[in-house]
Amino acid sequence: MIKYTFKEALPVWEEGKDKEMNYNLVFRAVVDKAQSVKIALSASNMYQMFIGGRLISEGPARAGHGRYRVDELDVSEYMTEDKNIVCIYVDGYYVENFYLIKQPAFLCAEIISDGKVVAATGKDGFEAKYHNERMRRVVRYSMQRTFAEVYTYDENYRDFEKRLDAPYVPVKLAVVEDKKFIERGVPHPRYDECDADKIIARGKATFSDEPEKPFRIGYAIPSATIRGFENPDIIIFDEVNKGKYTPTSKSEEKADVVNIDANGYVIYKMPIEKTGFIRFDITAQEDTEIIVHFDEVLKDGDVLTNRLETHQRGVVWFLKKGTYSVITNEPYSVNYLKFINKSEGAVTVTKLGITEYAADVEYKPLCSGNENLDLVHKAAVETYRQNTIDIFMDCPSRERAGWLCDTFFTGRVEKLLTGKNVIERNFLENFLISDGWEHIDKRMLPMCYPSDHLDGLFIPNWAKWYILELLEHYERNGDREIVDMAKDRVITLCDYFASFENSDGLIENPDGWVFVDWSEANNYISGVNYPTNMLYARTLRAVTKLYGDEKYAEKANRIEEVIRKQSYVDGFFHDHAVRDENGNLGLVMEHVSESCQYYAFFGGTATPETFPELWKKLTEEFTPDREEKGLYPEVAPSNAFIGLYVRLEALSQYGAYDVLMSNIEGFFAPMAKETGTLWEDKYGMASCNHGFASHVLVWMDKAMNNNK
Repeated sequence: MIKYTFKEALPVWEEGKDKEMNYNLVFRAVVDKAQSVKIALSASNMYQMFIGGRLISEGPARAGHGRYRVDELDVSEYMTEDKNIVCIYVDGYYVENFYLIKQPAFLCAEIISDGKVVAATGKDGFEAKYHNERMRRVVRYSMQRTFAEVYTYDENYRDFEKRLDAPYVPVKLAVVEDKKFIERGVPHPRYDECDADKIIARGKATFSDEPEKPFRIGYAIPSATIRGFENPDIIIFDEVNKGKYTPTSKSEEKADVVNIDANGYVIYKMPIEKTGFIRFDITAQEDTEIIVHFDEVLKDGDVLTNRLETHQRGVVWFLKKGTYSVITNEPYSVNYLKFINKSEGAVTVTKLGITEYAADVEYKPLCSGNENLDLVHKAAVETYRQNTIDIFMDCPSRERAGWLCDTFFTGRVEKLLTGKNVIERNFLENFLISDGWEHIDKRMLPMCYPSDHLDGLFIPNWAKWYILELLEHYERNGDREIVDMAKDRVITLCDYFASFENSDGLIENPDGWVFVDWSEANNYISGVNYPTNMLYARTLRAVTKLYGDEKYAEKANRIEEVIRKQSYVDGFFHDHAVRDENGNLGLVMEHVSESCQYYAFFGGTATPETFPELWKKLTEEFTPDREEKGLYPEVAPSNAFIGLYVRLEALSQYGAYDVLMSNIEGFFAPMAKETGTLWEDKYGMASCNHGFASHVLVWMDKAMNNNK
């Protein structure tokens, strides 16, 4: 953590409004052309900066509670006019979520021209207005993210951003409390342009005043644990479902200039799934409501409104008659986009696509000679790029959250693709530099971070993955500083886990959400869950490697010995044991999951040498098509996350490279072909672009290098 000090700027916001939900401001400064112009800025929550109407940056990088990272940007090349308008849209969401910390809103920014500060918030040079074009009282986009986007534009909508003489109502800015600023610490993303590939369908829409099935699902409507606006002015799900949509044609039209009839719609297809800011130019012959609804996959030729737990998956623009060039403030993941023109006049849409918001990583083709593996490799790189900006995210769509466990895998990918682990360093550091989090046990780590968890939910197993990732980060990079920073936190976690140990030394019924796999295995978690204890043993060994205290490794050995005695019966490890009415612990014989077997080998409780028959079954018979063949129906199948990833990791650990590559092709190639990205689960009903899935690159690299 490197402290950052602004030369002159102070953090500011509209007086008395820094703790208002979804209260957004637009700042600007006018800068003369110069040889060298640099901008330093930080905000809570997010900013989006334009110069001369062109998107330059979105940020800042996220940090733990009470810390704020600062972006420094050289913008000299964009100073093309005698007078240049720097415009910064700043979001003040101030609501609990998994994506951005709930903290009072502010902007702290300064512009240095030829070495001199020419504009600084809290001093001189910046002016601000309320972002009145963005509707404030709207529904949450999802439980995990903040608010949906709805805009009301007339032809003057971007004047403040582009015209020196634009009329506006200034807000009264006030300096807010001091902030603890630190350096960004990670590279800036790329903002490449990707246009829609084609139009695949057209249709007509008939609208009613009320939706046929109104939206009433609790996670986007305010509740005890999800804060938002009561009676929001608009619910995007309802806006979409006020229409009845009748397809009129299927085609593959070019998407460069698209005419859409009154009360008509078209469905766009991107080349592959992309993440970034939706943008397009539009000319409306009449006042109109434009609804842009999008998803990663199609179902029955249409874009679903109820997939992925993001029922507000869309953006709405209310436009006066005229011509507009629009772009979203938030990034979204788009493969298919349904563009609905809800008006009595036609519209013409051009340049529809995505301004990417993705890591600056160049793709180098694999050229393996196997077309499927080449596609998987390319999709894995694309998945990494879209999930790696300032931290490792689970998905760039529903959540944009930094989940532990996921990041254990993505950290390896960063090292493989870039030769460094600076983003992983930021991610691990955020837990350690935080002023603390509310709502969960202070001894525990949040399951994803930076975030807020109003419901008090946490995953105790995910804190173990933090320790495992910390060890690997150290082994990859020799970063002793962060290991030492984390020592108190790690030892506190060990003491916390020990408080749930039973007389056998196994964790039994810990607090929180015990998570093993998105499969039947997660119904086998009561009492003593053996996968949890297998992971615990590996974690304790990691603590010994980090800090040299052998007692943790000795405890791990004892735990594994007990697991082998209690859990392994009739050729498989069983998932859990529970106590009867007399308090005696007994194995639940009918509960056996595939994932439990993989945890055993991943954790070290089993090895191919100590359990050769089980290993033979897993490598030869537990293939991607096992369910179709009807093999071992008594063993509950794994899902992608995390059971099958633990399987693939075990295959890699023990050198079963031919099986590994065959599994990778069988499991991932269909995903790569459908979306150009890799998925959260094997069914396509969850995220189809999940950061940890990029770990395929690490397995492929190791297998191909060892098979040479």
